[in-house]
Amino acid sequence: MINRYPIVGVMGSHEKEWKEYSVPLGTLLAQRGFNLLTGAGDGVMSAVARSFTEVEDRKGVTIGILPAVDYIGQKLNEEDYPNSYIEIPMITPLSIKAESDIMPFSRNLVNVMTANALVILPGSHGTKNEVSLGLYYKKPMLLFGPDSAFGKFPEEPLRAEEIHHVEQFFNDVFGEKK
Repeated sequence: MINRYPIVGVMGSHEKEWKEYSVPLGTLLAQRGFNLLTGAGDGVMSAVARSFTEVEDRKGVTIGILPAVDYIGQKLNEEDYPNSYIEIPMITPLSIKAESDIMPFSRNLVNVMTANALVILPGSHGTKNEVSLGLYYKKPMLLFGPDSAFGKFPEEPLRAEEIHHVEQFFNDVFGEKK
């Protein structure tokens, strides 16, 4: 029998790791027995996957959704993608970024639609796009980080600055940890 652990998508900056948020989040995800889905790049994606994979005896795996080409249409640098903490890389023939918030063929859409719930850390346009898609498709979603980092993001999603609020979000979405 296959165990189907919930998939939690974590989206955020590809430049900044936001370790004060990504490290405890990765640990919590692994301890709760979830699978982690990211865009497989640097920044938040690497930091959360690193802390996730450092948890011993975890049940879930790291899944990375990779674009086939970079921003200028060149084949991805295999040293950068996927980051070294991705255990299941999924290479898509889709754009590395969406051109509009509800573009039907984007890696962001795959990230959002594959996840059972989303935790969004600070990021830029691509992250905001994933929030818009999450709202459009009514995905359970939490913005995790300093409120000031989400100033230009939609107001609708729940927001949290403390890891225990993230755990409560998981309890509300998936039930109490057993």
